[in-house]
Amino acid sequence: MAVSAMSFFEQLMGFSETTGPEIRAQLTLDGSTLTSMVNGSSYEAGRLTIPALRDLRRTGLPTTGRSTVREVVADVQALHLLPENAGAFFQVASQFNLLEMDKPNRTPEEGVGIYQHDRTQGPACAIACGAATIYRNWLVPVDGQPGQTEQRQIDCIADLGEAFGGG
Repeated sequence: MAVSAMSFFEQLMGFSETTGPEIRAQLTLDGSTLTSMVNGSSYEAGRLTIPALRDLRRTGLPTTGRSTVREVVADVQALHLLPENAGAFFQVASQFNLLEMDKPNRTPEEGVGIYQHDRTQGPACAIACGAATIYRNWLVPVDGQPGQTEQRQIDCIADLGEAFGGG
């Protein structure tokens, strides 16, 4: 069986990851639908919310039925493929900028296509939701600018220090 040399980004979007401005020029976001202007493919990216800790404490989500929580030690890519997991929620190890970096010196500018070479659970789940991953890396507004960079990243625990008495 031949293995594709294209990254998952290239397979979805029809072009290679280059620079942020070049990538953003070839993508459109209409609501939560991400479309490649190169190959015309559209994908649901979902809606990203990053609530503050105080907001999470103040609001609770109503339950709509019975929930089950299980620890499963398995290949998360294989779990995503199982029909009985349709609609399942996967909690996996990840990073607080909502991206996956396998080394401390990796930056968002390196793109998301590199995730497929990292066999850990975070990248595997990020690839399973490819359009959302592309959005979080290249399009998400951070400090009024599109996309994350080495110097400008989402910090989902920005207010956690305050909760622990820090700053």
